[in-house]
Amino acid sequence: MKSIYEIFKENAKSDKKIYFDDKVVSFKELLERIESKKLPKIGKVALFLENSIEFIEWLLLASKYNFTLVPFAKGMKVDFKKFGISHIYDGDLKKISNKSSYGYIIVSTSGSTSAPKPIVLTEEIKLKRIKIAIDTYKLDKNDTILVSTPLHHSLAQRGVLLALVLGIDLILMKNFNTDKYLRNLKKATFTFSVSNQLEAIKEKINGDFNLKAIVSTSYALNSDTKRKLLNYFPIYECYGTSEIGCVTHLSPEDVKIHPKSVGKALNGVDIKIKNGEILVKSPWRFKEYYNLPKITQESFEGEFFKTGDLGEIIDGFLYYKGRKKELIKTGGISVYPIDIEEVIKRVSGVKEVAVIGVEDSYFGEVVVAVVVGDVEKKDIIRACSVLAPYQRPMYVDIVQSLPKNSMGKIQKFKLKEKYKNLRIGEKIKGLK
Repeated sequence: MKSIYEIFKENAKSDKKIYFDDKVVSFKELLERIESKKLPKIGKVALFLENSIEFIEWLLLASKYNFTLVPFAKGMKVDFKKFGISHIYDGDLKKISNKSSYGYIIVSTSGSTSAPKPIVLTEEIKLKRIKIAIDTYKLDKNDTILVSTPLHHSLAQRGVLLALVLGIDLILMKNFNTDKYLRNLKKATFTFSVSNQLEAIKEKINGDFNLKAIVSTSYALNSDTKRKLLNYFPIYECYGTSEIGCVTHLSPEDVKIHPKSVGKALNGVDIKIKNGEILVKSPWRFKEYYNLPKITQESFEGEFFKTGDLGEIIDGFLYYKGRKKELIKTGGISVYPIDIEEVIKRVSGVKEVAVIGVEDSYFGEVVVAVVVGDVEKKDIIRACSVLAPYQRPMYVDIVQSLPKNSMGKIQKFKLKEKYKNLRIGEKIKGLK
């Protein structure tokens, strides 16, 4: 198997380029920069870089010199012993131990519902994920890919590596900005985007696009947003996790008929539901959680990875219901936050919403809706009257912003901590 670096070296003979802010770097120039660097023996390097050409260099250097990249958000506090780090790079390379390499990249889960876990990905796994994207979306040498998410996460890495391996132009954004994102979309033919980015552009979108495909991932996209964006470009959706990659495919034609689905299983993928949880057998699954053999073992049932997500399959289409840890049990009844969020998002003035379950001594858990937008609580309560009584929020809060990680995912565990002392059941029943 050729390495990522060897494949890129062949593609560097072309005239392909990387566009980053106001900089333009050709593949040939990037290759010259890589060839000019002489590195000491490295095991695992903790990389603290924002999106940049330099980050791309390190993706290629790790392949060339066979060491392990362990990327983190710039400024993040890290337990280096936990990851077996040998070197740190934040603009300057520092050696801290003699630990050896282990895989190509170790990335961390998003940590939206619990502590992040380190995921080991080999070059072979990365190349498999790139190939299935090329085949699924029929990408070729004439395409231009836009990467707009943080490179310390696996989704952005896949986009950059796809450009380097396929040999196509790459537009890399330093960080997400709605107006700049829309301008760059008009220059691109393909992109992976997280759902909150697509929600952010739906009110500003206009004009013509030359997109072959825009793939929504990371969290199920609101069905109304899907329908609106379909007027401008072909929108696809895929379901997946950092551990298993993208494993479903929802085409623009399917979006019209099954707008609430996240698609059908890709070729070679097997998906089943057990006790409401989505289990996946994927040919491009991760190697393991680094130095966590027990947790790795517990995460599988045979060859099926237990995603921790809830869902159901109807006529072959997967419907995502939210994280297992987010399921609300109120009065002994299971409530899916995503069903309530979908209703609240339709209210005029609502920008974002997070529905959580807060522990309660009387109800077990109570439904709480936290909303961002120019809206009043009574509007939310009125909209939720269409829901079953047990689904209706017992507490609504209008806030300026929601806590998020660097990928834009809402960190509901922080909201649970914030509202843990509501004691709504006691107040309603006159117990306090």
